[in-house]
Amino acid sequence: MAIEAIYEHPEDYDLEVTSREVQDLRFWRALLLRERPARVLEIGSGTGRLSLPLAYMGATHGFTVTGLELEPLMIRRAEIHGARERGRLGETLRYIQGDVRSVDLPGQYDVILFPYGAAHHLVSIDDQFAAWRNVRRCLSPGGLFALDLEAPDFLSLARALNGTRIRRDLDVRGQDGRRLARTVTSHYERLTQLATHAFKYHVCGPDGGRGRYASDFAMHVYFPREVELLCRGTGFRVEQVLGSYSWAPFDNQSEVMITLARAAA
Repeated sequence: MAIEAIYEHPEDYDLEVTSREVQDLRFWRALLLRERPARVLEIGSGTGRLSLPLAYMGATHGFTVTGLELEPLMIRRAEIHGARERGRLGETLRYIQGDVRSVDLPGQYDVILFPYGAAHHLVSIDDQFAAWRNVRRCLSPGGLFALDLEAPDFLSLARALNGTRIRRDLDVRGQDGRRLARTVTSHYERLTQLATHAFKYHVCGPDGGRGRYASDFAMHVYFPREVELLCRGTGFRVEQVLGSYSWAPFDNQSEVMITLARAAA
């Protein structure tokens, strides 16, 4: 499981994600209100986009949030974001550096979130089973595992079979004047279900300084029955497969694939 170069530039990651206006936070809040957990784990917590507002909620509703993140620079950025609210949050939020496939976490969690497509980084069957089994070990009896993935886009995958031409897919400016642009070429391999996106980032800082770097993203493309088999084989029972953050069922038009699985007896 390789670390993308973008994760070594957390300020660029923040700007990129902000430009996408991801509408998932309301869904995760509603899910936690429904579950009424005592302990929540977010896998791939990044710079705190979800963990911080969920911890605010936890401070009111009586649950703690732990963010698990592989890249130390992302954790450092998340801690900077949350530094101003330390008095309000108290012990509600903490971050742990570790790998979902092998990390040994203290205690068990009532809800484990694997949001924003983070599981796409698990590109081999061995990686996936190791992660699913470790999640099951960390989940309390009857606890909920919530997995948010990108739904397979057959048109995009077909276009990528022989490799795509280079194109610009991002050009955004932050409030501080920082500009981030990105180009990409993609390739998809049917046998391994591996989609490789070769990104090149171009950065112009507020002071006019410029930089560029490559960041390749090798992502496993998941299909619904495949996710169910992974869950069944590691001690989960799938309750729902949703196709949007408004709780709509998964169908042929869905752009996301949210699997809610319960720890089986």
